[in-house]
This record gives sequence, structure tokens and C-alpha cells, in this order.
Amino acid sequence: MSTSPEFRRIISAQSFLQPAWLTATVSGVAASLMLAFLLLDAGALAWLLVQASEPSSIRNGLLPLSEQLQNHVAGSIFARMINAVRLLHSDTSAAAVLISAGAILWVFRSVLRSFAGAVVERRTAELILRLRQHIHRKAIRLEPADLTGEQTRSADRLFQIATLSLEKAASDWGKIWITVLPDLIVAVLIALMTNWRLALQTMIPVVIGRMVLRLEMQRRDASLRLLSEQVDRGLSRMAEGLKKTRIVTSFGMEQKEQQQFESHLGEYQQRCRVMQKQQSLGRGIRNAILLVAIVVPAAILAARILNGDHASIGVMIGCCLIVLFSGLGRTDSCAALATEGSEKAEEIAAYINRIPGVSQAPGAGFLQPMSKTLTFNQISFQTPQLPGLLRGLDLRIGFGETVALLSLQPASARAVASMIPRFLDPDLGQVLIDGRDIRQATLESLRAEAIFVGGQDPVFNATVLENITCGQSDISRQQALDAAKLVHADHFIRTLPKGYETMLGEHGSAMDAGQIFRLSLARAIVRSPALLIIEEPPTSLDAETKAMLDDAYQRISSGRTVIFLPHRLSTVKKCSRIVLIHEGRVAVDGVHDQMVRTSELYRHWEYVRFNPFREESELGS
Repeated sequence: MSTSPEFRRIISAQSFLQPAWLTATVSGVAASLMLAFLLLDAGALAWLLVQASEPSSIRNGLLPLSEQLQNHVAGSIFARMINAVRLLHSDTSAAAVLISAGAILWVFRSVLRSFAGAVVERRTAELILRLRQHIHRKAIRLEPADLTGEQTRSADRLFQIATLSLEKAASDWGKIWITVLPDLIVAVLIALMTNWRLALQTMIPVVIGRMVLRLEMQRRDASLRLLSEQVDRGLSRMAEGLKKTRIVTSFGMEQKEQQQFESHLGEYQQRCRVMQKQQSLGRGIRNAILLVAIVVPAAILAARILNGDHASIGVMIGCCLIVLFSGLGRTDSCAALATEGSEKAEEIAAYINRIPGVSQAPGAGFLQPMSKTLTFNQISFQTPQLPGLLRGLDLRIGFGETVALLSLQPASARAVASMIPRFLDPDLGQVLIDGRDIRQATLESLRAEAIFVGGQDPVFNATVLENITCGQSDISRQQALDAAKLVHADHFIRTLPKGYETMLGEHGSAMDAGQIFRLSLARAIVRSPALLIIEEPPTSLDAETKAMLDDAYQRISSGRTVIFLPHRLSTVKKCSRIVLIHEGRVAVDGVHDQMVRTSELYRHWEYVRFNPFREESELGS
């Protein structure tokens, strides 16, 4: 069985030799030792019962067995134990002791196996927790813009589903190895020490039968998968006929269509019958292999007992064979678990090892607040999902302007806005602030002066005040209150149960979209950025919230450059400048009153976004 290096970093056979896994290893080995004693106990009990059934036998418990074991290398230890325990010198007390000892050993074995499994689960969970930390850290470092949402979905899927699958596969794999492998070794050793010739004669057909059964199961599964795909395709082909009802009836093709359907139906039924035969054949072959694997060793044991070997030897070796057969059966799933775990581990490792698209350049310097111009020079950008999103875009924005950045493809405008705080970098071209390439500035100084307020930014699991200050000690409580008042957030904050000390987030007070957006505005304004990018919430807002936002926009636009990604037409109309991007370039640049008269493209954008009858019109077209 082959496993990837990433899966082996989580768990491997070598892991159980490491100190962190030592308690699991010791518990697994101890549980297997309990199995050894159980097998010996079963053999002794069988010997005692056989002896008791013979009328001529002397009722001295296990003492006669002790005499037989004196000359056996490993049996001498067991013989001394029998001689030392007086309760084993009579049949009744010996049977009671053996049965009681077997029950106690079974309980101890179950406890030890459970403990070993719990240690494996706990240790695996700790390692998976570290992977989740790496995923979280990498998700923050990768491009925050996430134009298509693919990065967020990928990180979420890895964080929740992939890590959970990896944890289960690794822990199940580990529990099998720590409990089954020692049991197999113990069973083989006990059988060989009991009668090595008889053990080999019976174990060989068991092992071969188990291997043949595994190969047959793999062959059957592959065959059934292929047949199942053919059956599904046949069913889909017949279902396609349901989409042709109108043209079939219109052109009088009922008879031909019915004939074709009957032909496909016949093929479908034939494949179903073949699949059923394959399933029946597979069950028959499986049962035959199992029968051979059971009957051949049983026949060998029966023949040896009839030829004079004691029945207890047959019981001992028979129990060992049962352990061997069931243990090999459990190891069959190890390959599938290792394959599944390796796939998930490689997928997670590929994500963690990704190089961020945005990084700070060596020797980057402090960026002064924007005071003159923001320039986009020959910007080109695309993603695998959005080819040719920006193609040589040129744009110049002066300080103090309020600009509505629009595009028919929403990702185009968002990509341009996201390049300002370097949430992503262009493939070609430069973004300049006051003539300086922002890639030569430190990320900290850039993002302190160019803040992006998202329309769907969530709140932190913290107090209202901490949501505004983000825990920064250089922002005073009074500054936070002033920022909240500026964006009309102070009033609703004071109505919360504990005002600015109210907890928000998963287990805190809930707020509507308009309140969360105003809180996000306050978080940005308290830092007094020279350049503010505001993406409006896509959800509908009530009239009062809209009025407060219009007033807040007017207040915060003084003395800084504001770029809007608007979702309200009123915001677009109030901007001093409107820039519409189409086919990767600036297509229209002006003000609303002018553009609505002269630009067909702008009128189309306005219709697509805001015409209340557009959906009804589209349905009728």
C-alpha cells in the first residue's frame, strides 16, 4: 500500500515509535498480550473439558497438562503457573478460574484497545488542528479580493470537509494498525508455538484465501462501477426523449420516437440484467472462496485430531486462524483509507504551499497619504475563471474626487478597486499614488491610507468598540465614538443592551445589513484614510437607512478621495464622476446627466441594474 509523504506526516507505521504516540503503542501491544493469554486460556479450558469427558481420566484439574508442558520450551512457564495455583488442581475450580480469567482478560483487552484508539484519535485531531491553523493563516495571506469567491469556497471546503475526511481516514488507519497488527503477530506466534507444522498447514490456505478474496472484491467493484455507469447513461438517454415532446407531436414522429425509446429500453434492461448477474456471480465467487478458506483448515485440523492430536491443540490453532482471518479482513480497508487520506493531505498541502499573489517587495518604503493623483497605467488582469477581465486599462483620479466605479461585469470594477490596497496585483501595468508605484510601498502604510469597506463585511466576535478600533491601542474610545456619530451609527449602538460594550458576532447581538455597513464605515473613518473605497451592500435597505447613508457619504467625502462600488442609483448620481469599464477598459467617463443622454452603454448599464421591469421584459423577450 502506497501513501503520500503528506499523509505520512500525519500518521505512518513509524509514528507509533515516537514519544507522542507511545501510550497508544503500549496499549495496543498490551491488548495483544491479553489476546495471547485469552488464547492460552481457551486452549486450557478446551483441554480440561476434553479430559473431563473421558471416564478414565484422573480428576486433577490442569496438573496432567502441566506434566505434558514440562518439556515444551514456552509451555514450561505455563506449567509452573499451573503448579503454583492450587485452584487449578481440581476440575471444578480450574474451570471456574479459567472462565473467570477469560472474562477479566476480555474486559482488560477491550479497555486497552479503546484507550489505544482514543489516543490515536486525540493525536490525529491535534495534527489536523495544526493543519486548520495553516489553512486559516494561508487564507489570510492569499489575495483578499477573491473576485469569484472561489478562494473562499476552496478554503472553506478544505477547512471543514477535507480536514474532517483526512482526520477520519488517518485515525481509522492508525487504529487498525495499532490494534490489528499486534494481534496478527500474536496469533501467528501462538499457533506456531502450539504446533508449527499444523499451524503452517492451516494458515497458508487462510492467507491465500484472504488474498484471493481481496482481488475478487476489487475486480467485482471495478466491473460493477463500469456497468453502473453504462446503466446510468442508458437511463439518461431515455430521459432525453422527455424533452422532445413538443417537436415529436408537432411533426408526427410519435411512432419513430416510440421505436427508438423501445430500443433504448431494451438495451437498458439488458445492462440491468448483466449487472444483476455480475452481482450474483460476485456473491457466489465470494462465498466459494470463503468456504474454501474455512473448510480446508477445518478439515486439516479435524484430520489431525482424529489421528491422535489433542482437541485442545485444534481449538488453540482454530482460534488463532479466526484472529488471523478477521485481522487480514480489517487490513483490507487500510489501502482505501491510505488512498483517501493521501488525496486529502495532498490537496491541503497544495493549498498551504501556494505562493501569495501579493507580497511586500524587499526594501519597500513608507507611503505618504495621497495628495495629488491615483493613476492606473496600462492595467491588465485575468483569472482562470475570468479571462481578459482588464485589458490595458488607463485611469486617472484626482485627490478629493468622489468616483462611481461601474462595470457590466461586476468583477471588473471590483478588481480595479481591489488593486488600490493591493488585495491583488495586476498582471501587467502599474498602480501609482502621487506618481509612486504602490508595490514599492509597505503594505502596512498603503492599507492604512487606502481602506476598502466591503458591502458584506461581517462583524468580529468582539464588542462594538473593539469592532471599530480592532483592538488598536492608539485609537481612543472618543475617536471611535466620533467616527460612529459621523456615519450615523452612534444612535443604534446606544440602543444595544450594553451600548459600545455589547458583544457582537456568533453569540452576540444581531444587527441588520444597514447597521453592520455603518459599523464598517466607522471602522474605516476612525483611521482617517486619504483614500476610501466603499462597496455598498447588495441587499435592499429601508428609506431611513438610505437617507442616513447619503448624509454619511457627504460627511466622509470631505478632504479625501472616495471611490464607490455602488448598488444604489442615488449614490451614482451624487458622485462627481462616473467611470464605466467595459471589455477591460474605461469605456465611459463623465457625470450622470451627461452620460444618460449620450452613452448607450451607460443607459444599458442603468437598465440592467435598476429598471424595475427588466425581469418581466427579459421573460417576455
